Amino acid sequence: MPIQPNPASETYQARIQYRHNDSPHVHIVEPELTLHPGSSRLPHTYAGNELCLYYRSEWQHHMLLATTILPWTAEWLLHYELWLITGEWTGGGYHPAPAAQPR
Repeated sequence: MPIQPNPASETYQARIQYRHNDSPHVHIVEPELTLHPGSSRLPHTYAGNELCLYYRSEWQHHMLLATTILPWTAEWLLHYELWLITGEWTGGGYHPAPAAQPR
C-alpha cells in the first residue's frame, strides 16, 4: 500500500501483515530504507527492519488498522526522513535492541 508522509515526501510502499488476535507487522517494501551516514542500523526497528510503531501493550485486537497502524506508519516515515537529514531520531519512544524480535 502506498504511503506518503507529507506532500514533499517520497511515496513508500508498505506491507502490513495482520492476523486477528495478533499484532500487525509493518515493513517498507520500497524504496529500500537507507542509513544516515555513520549509522549502522535503522532506528526504531526490530529485526528484519520491521517498523517499531507502538508499545506492546498499546495494540489491541479490536483497533482499526486505518486509524492506528496507517497513521503511525506515516508518522514513522516522517521521523525517518528527518533522521536521514539530521541523524537524530525525533519520534521518541523506546528503541528496540538490535536483536529484538517483534511483539
